[in-house]
Amino acid sequence: MSKPQPHVGLSLVNKAPLGLVITTLIAIAATFLFELPLSTLGYASAGGFLCSAILIAYWLGKGGVFFIVGVSIPLLMVIVMPLATMAALLYLISGFFFGFCLALLGYKLLAKLKS
Repeated sequence: MSKPQPHVGLSLVNKAPLGLVITTLIAIAATFLFELPLSTLGYASAGGFLCSAILIAYWLGKGGVFFIVGVSIPLLMVIVMPLATMAALLYLISGFFFGFCLALLGYKLLAKLKS
């Protein structure tokens, strides 16, 4: 079992609000420029959220398997999601990082509530 290392992800956690704003703007722009199903954006956001939650568990010392699973999620998403166009890839990337930042922001808010 590894030791808790919450400082590892602290720089990411502090940048989460800015990441949410940027990825939201990219997703809005992509929505107006391309006709893509919003389900792609939803699945990508859920995958990013899950990836972030698993990596937070790793940073809190739950074990190295969490790191391996966490960094594998983006690869699995690229394999599973239908990416017929570059616009779909843009949706996937912006949605993934939106979900990732959302989970980090949630972690930051929960940590503040506990202290």
